[in-house]
Amino acid sequence: MRRDGKVFFVGGDLAVNETLETMFESFCMESTDLFHLSFGARDGFHRGEELARQIKKNFNVRLMGRLEYPASERIIERAYAAGVDILDISAPDAVPSLAGERGGAGQEFRAALLAAGQLFPRWSAASTLVVGPEPPVSVADAIDVLLNAGVMPLVALSVQAVHYPYEAVAAVFERLATGWERHHATVQPFLPLISLMTPLVPAETTGRLRGLINRIHDRHLLAASDLRRHLRVKSVNDSLDSAGL
Repeated sequence: MRRDGKVFFVGGDLAVNETLETMFESFCMESTDLFHLSFGARDGFHRGEELARQIKKNFNVRLMGRLEYPASERIIERAYAAGVDILDISAPDAVPSLAGERGGAGQEFRAALLAAGQLFPRWSAASTLVVGPEPPVSVADAIDVLLNAGVMPLVALSVQAVHYPYEAVAAVFERLATGWERHHATVQPFLPLISLMTPLVPAETTGRLRGLINRIHDRHLLAASDLRRHLRVKSVNDSLDSAGL
């Protein structure tokens, strides 16, 4: 558990009560724009699920969840119902198979991303690609595949990235930025994280009025996401109740 800038990172395997107390203390000392919850191993998902539910219940801050395996549709639905606003499904070893090759982890990864894209609001399903373990050209191609599928690509650098030419690495981030713009991707919710994990620098807004408008717009996006989830989850629960389940 740690804070970096306006992002608060928390592990899903932590004790709920103690974690919430620490988060409250940190939240009171400094504003937070994004809570980033890593669900951890597949067999420990239920612990992160409960923590996500409590975070959403106690804080009016956007919650981003991260799954590091190609999750099943049921797991994705549970993360959404627990209050996750943005879901990052990242499996670096599947990057070469994103283009649609059949079989293996890549196909499962692609299926998980498509399922998340259908359930979560537009551009709220994401995937982090890492330059280093994968060469820049593979990451650049994967960016296009994700954008075409309506999935928000994020790019991080590992220490291994130093083995590639600077120009090749820079081209990846140029591809990323132009791809966001070309597809009209909703970047605003990701800005706190983008500032930390990439060399990209968000354009500064001019004047207090513009900053206020951007914040109001961001609050509107979050409120709309919460309402959409409430209506969707309520509809499912009502259907189960009517069926006697």
